[in-house]
Amino acid sequence: MNAPTTERTRTGSDPAEHGHVVSLLLTDADDGLYKVLTTLRSRRWKVRSLRVDMSGEIGRVDLVVVRDGRDADLLLEQLRRVVPVVRADPA
Repeated sequence: MNAPTTERTRTGSDPAEHGHVVSLLLTDADDGLYKVLTTLRSRRWKVRSLRVDMSGEIGRVDLVVVRDGRDADLLLEQLRRVVPVVRADPA
């Protein structure tokens, strides 16, 4: 079983240096988050950092995905196709 790992980013460093920075708005609380994470894993995107705020009806997810030669537009398009995603934008 793969356990999630946490990497700490140095204070003052720019997240864009580490990969594609994406901001999502999504519905369905935890289920919506699971669908997004499942999509990222099935498409073999490596998540460097993840911040989640599911305190309201619409949740916010900020993530940095490691650059691997694929375009950020492809990542955004794949995330926009996930049903609970209301909005996906580069941050």
